[in-house]
Amino acid sequence: MYRLQNTVSLMIEEIKRRDKMLGSEPKRSYSLLLKVLLHALGVDHFPEIENNVLFSGLVNTVHRLVVDINSVIQHRFAEASLYIKDSIMTLEQRKHSARPLYLILCDAFSITEYMFMVHMFRGLVQAEETFCAVNPSGKTRTFEYLANEYLKIETAPFSEELTMKKVGDGLRLKLGAYGYAVFRDFDRLIHWGGEYRNLDEMINSLFKVSMKLCRISQKWLTNKYDVLIMADHGYDVIKENGLWKLTHRWVKGELCVSPFVPLLSLAGRS
Repeated sequence: MYRLQNTVSLMIEEIKRRDKMLGSEPKRSYSLLLKVLLHALGVDHFPEIENNVLFSGLVNTVHRLVVDINSVIQHRFAEASLYIKDSIMTLEQRKHSARPLYLILCDAFSITEYMFMVHMFRGLVQAEETFCAVNPSGKTRTFEYLANEYLKIETAPFSEELTMKKVGDGLRLKLGAYGYAVFRDFDRLIHWGGEYRNLDEMINSLFKVSMKLCRISQKWLTNKYDVLIMADHGYDVIKENGLWKLTHRWVKGELCVSPFVPLLSLAGRS
């Protein structure tokens, strides 16, 4: 279990060390980080990543993280729920800040957004309070099953909207948070965004949603709250017949990002 957490911590440090290289222009930073992920998975190759030796460490770490996540599903499936449970328990034990906590529960949130938020809020991210868990199917329903296991709440009879609300209520009580919001914009893109004719078109859509999440997080941080961002699963980017697509999936034998479950803590200063 520690191997996955160690890889996440290494990825955070790799991003912080590349602060100047990623730059201060958010859209360029997001574009580079998405290309790092796609390059690490072999979906496509980009000269600005491939020809820059300074990106090699980050590419290797991202690849290792996705390999580790898929290895858990394929070889240690029974451990999957323990990653979430242990992460929540650790956050409970380490919640010592005098600042109130606000939760943002995302319906989908991938490794690109995780890296982007780390870069955008790098001064507020501590590796020892930032985690990664595993959702075996990469879909909301499996997360709800795992939520039942550690939150002890019944979700099956309800609609997805009500279920997410119950999960949010359970997490709020578990962590003693002030409140929470459900952020669905990434999932809407996945289900309704359709196909993209080129990578730039897809980046534009994803970046707009990512900046919306940044603004929501910054609002609570400015009001002197700590912020915890958690998602039920990630998503995958695939390229077929010259078109780019966003999808939920887990395919045996392939490296998939959809099972990625982030817990990203942004701890402000009083």
